[in-house]
Amino acid sequence: MSRPQKQPSLLLDPVLIIGTALSVLLGVIFYLREETAQGLGMVAGLIGGVITLQVQTLLREKRRVDQETRVGQMVATIEKIPWLPDLMAPILRAAKHVEREYADTPAADACRVAFEECLRTLADLERGHFRTPYGDNAVFQRLIDQTKHTICATSVPAVDLTWWREPVGRQYWQAQLDALARGVTIRRVFIYHEWTDELDALAREQMAAGVRVRRVHVDRLPPAMRVITGVWDGTCGHELSYTAAGEAVWDTFTVSPPDLERLKTQFEMIERSAVELDEPHRQPDSVS
Repeated sequence: MSRPQKQPSLLLDPVLIIGTALSVLLGVIFYLREETAQGLGMVAGLIGGVITLQVQTLLREKRRVDQETRVGQMVATIEKIPWLPDLMAPILRAAKHVEREYADTPAADACRVAFEECLRTLADLERGHFRTPYGDNAVFQRLIDQTKHTICATSVPAVDLTWWREPVGRQYWQAQLDALARGVTIRRVFIYHEWTDELDALAREQMAAGVRVRRVHVDRLPPAMRVITGVWDGTCGHELSYTAAGEAVWDTFTVSPPDLERLKTQFEMIERSAVELDEPHRQPDSVS
């Protein structure tokens, strides 16, 4: 598919157009004035042309320097991140290939959308936020392995009770057992609708392993606190996004200090509303 040729930028340069027009105008004025030698009109036109070319050259040089500075800044930024150059080269090569071979096709549009999605992800990271699909345990494993002091977390059995018994949940629990063995304190609050035998067995298993377990009925908490969250050493926080039907969707993480402070304060409020496993159930308050 042939593409229309662009007009040479030199012919569309406003400095060249205006300068040429002024040079011609000066030449005509001097030519028409009878008291002035006609040769002077030609000289004036030539001087105007020379000035125009000088101004144009200066402007083109400035644009070139600005472009080189911009490119230089981009390259310097890329080189400051050790792993980024190895990624940027194939990314740019792929984008260039798509633009050259598949211009004006849906593939080119998809390429742009991919970059825009990447920008949105990086914009979230710039604010200290990132997310992973529910069920991907890699981030959790790394966070637990790196924890030195305290893990504070909530569990909503209506959402994750079955998950605790699945292989991915048992892997997560094993990582916490390893953390307990090296002296990490784990505090967990179960936010429940009904305290069933299965839930009681899960909570007591964790308590026997050394987790500081508490429980609270959902009606004792406002809706905004009936959530699955976690905070590791006060340096990284987590919130689980799930649907009204209790289906988990995204694990959202944050390292933003204001968010971490909010999550820590929220956990402490939930924990104060909870009781230990062997304490009598508190009469639920209707909190709307």
